[in-house]
Amino acid sequence: MAKEVDENIENIDPDEILKSVELNFEEERNEDTVDVVKPIGKKRAAVVVDDETKALYSEFSSFLEDNVDMKADSGIKSVIPTGIDIVDAILGGGIAIGALDIIVGQPGSGKSMLAIQVLAKAQEIYGNQPGFIGHFLDSEEATTTIRLSNLGVRNPLIKPYSDITVEKVFKFLEGLCLFKEQKKITHIPSIVIWDSIANTLSEKEREAADVNSVIGYKARMLSILIPKYVARCAQYNIAFIAVNQLRDVLNIGMFAPAKDLKFMSNSKDMPGGTVLKYNAFHLMEMKVKSVLAPEKYGFDGVVAKVKCVKNKLFAPNIEVDIIGSFQTGFSNFWTNYNFLGDNKALKTGAWNYLVNMPEKKFRTKDAETLYLEDGDFKSHFDKAVKETIQSEIIDKYNPSLD
Repeated sequence: MAKEVDENIENIDPDEILKSVELNFEEERNEDTVDVVKPIGKKRAAVVVDDETKALYSEFSSFLEDNVDMKADSGIKSVIPTGIDIVDAILGGGIAIGALDIIVGQPGSGKSMLAIQVLAKAQEIYGNQPGFIGHFLDSEEATTTIRLSNLGVRNPLIKPYSDITVEKVFKFLEGLCLFKEQKKITHIPSIVIWDSIANTLSEKEREAADVNSVIGYKARMLSILIPKYVARCAQYNIAFIAVNQLRDVLNIGMFAPAKDLKFMSNSKDMPGGTVLKYNAFHLMEMKVKSVLAPEKYGFDGVVAKVKCVKNKLFAPNIEVDIIGSFQTGFSNFWTNYNFLGDNKALKTGAWNYLVNMPEKKFRTKDAETLYLEDGDFKSHFDKAVKETIQSEIIDKYNPSLD
C-alpha cells in the first residue's frame, strides 16, 4: 500500500486539482439554494463542524498512521505545578510532562532552587502512586540530600547523581525508559532534573589535552541527542528539566550577531547550541531583581523576575516577581502577597489590609502567621489571589474566543 501511495503522489497533477476546485466553486456559487456566506465568530466556528467532517479527519489520520507511518501528537498529558501560583499561571499550568523544559539565568537567580521545588511538588502529587520516579543529576556537585530535603524533596529523600557527563545524562534517560518499560509504568509520570547544561562536559572534552580540538563538540552531540530524547520523554512521560546559564554574547567585527530569541536579556545567550532553543517546550529566564529586607519579611531572601521566553501552553514573555528564602525556597504565600500589592488588591503601608477585607489590618511581618491561623483571612486572601490571577494574567493574555 505504501508503494501505491508513493506512485500516486508522483502522478498528482496540480493543474487538474486546481481546475476541479474552481469548477466545484462555480457550481456551488450558482446554486439557488446557496445563501450569501457570512463570517462567523471564532466561538461559533469551533462548534459548527459536523460529524461528517470529524469522521473525515479521523479517517485521514488512520490512513496516514497505517500507510505513511505518521502519528498525530497525543498532546501534553499533564503538567507538574511549580507550587507558585503566578508562575504556574504564566506557564499554562506548570512544567510539561513528556517534554524538555529549560530554566536559564545568571548564577544566584534561583534556577536550581525552583527546579528542585518542582521535583518536591511532583513527589507531593505522585509520591503515593507506585511507579513515580524523580531524580536530580548534579554536574556541579553543589547539591546535597539535606539541601533537597530543605526544599521539600522528602518523599522519598534522594541522593543527587554526581560525576555527570553529557553521555551519562542520556544514558540515565535511556535507562529510565528501559526500566519503566520493564516495570510497565510508562504511563506514570517521572521527572529528571539536569543541573546544569553549561557545567556538564562530554567525556571527550574531559580527556582532551587541547581544548581547541573540542570546541563545538558538545553542541554537535546535543544536536543529535536532544531531539531523540525529547521524543523518548514524550513516549515515556518524563518531565526533563534542564538548568542552564546565561553568557555574554560576543560581538566580533562591525555588526552584532542576530538574536534568535529576541526577548532574552539583552547581550545574553545560553551555551549548548540552538538545538536547546528549538526543542524547549518551556524556556524560562530568571534574574535577580532585589534582595529582601529581613526586618520586613522575617527572613533573608531574594526577589527574582521570571518569564517564559518560549512557551507552548500560554502566551510568552509575561514577567512576574517571585519571592524566595535562601533556606526554604520560593514562597507561594509571599509571592502572592507581593502580587496582590502590585495589583492594588492589597493595601500596604504601616498597616496593611485586603481590599476585600478592609476591617482586618496587620503588619507585613505578621501576614503569614495571620494566613496560617485565621481561616477567614485565609479564605479572603486565596479568593483575592484567584481573582487577581484571572483578571491580570489569564484574561489579559489568554482571552476567550469571541
